[in-house]
Amino acid sequence: MSVALRSALCQFFVACCLGIAACGGGGDDEGNDGGTGTLMISISGLPSGTSAAITVLGPGEFRQTVTQPTTLSNLAPGSYTVSAANVLTSSALLKPQPPSQTVGVAAGARALAMVAYEAT
Repeated sequence: MSVALRSALCQFFVACCLGIAACGGGGDDEGNDGGTGTLMISISGLPSGTSAAITVLGPGEFRQTVTQPTTLSNLAPGSYTVSAANVLTSSALLKPQPPSQTVGVAAGARALAMVAYEAT
C-alpha cells in the first residue's frame, strides 16, 4: 500500500472516529456547565513518536500549545485560532494542512479542528 493511500486512510479513520465521538451519548454533557465549550484537535500524518507544533489562541488571552491529538474543555465561547507550524523529522519536512484555521466554540457544544501533516 502506498504511503499516500495509507495516509489518506488514516485521516479518514481519524475523522470518522472524531465524528462518532462528537455525537456524544445523550444525557449530561460530561460535566460541561453549558456556559463553556469543547474543542477537539485531530492531528494526522505524523510518524509515531513525533510531536506536532500547534498553538491555539482564543478569547481572554487564551493560549495553549498542543503536540498530540487532544480535547480542550471548559473553553469560553468565541473564535479560536488553531495555528500549526512545520515539523522537521530526521527524514522529511512535514507541513500542516491547513497551517491556520479559525474555529467557533459555542457554549455547551463541541467543535473540531483537523490538522493533517504532509511531507514536502
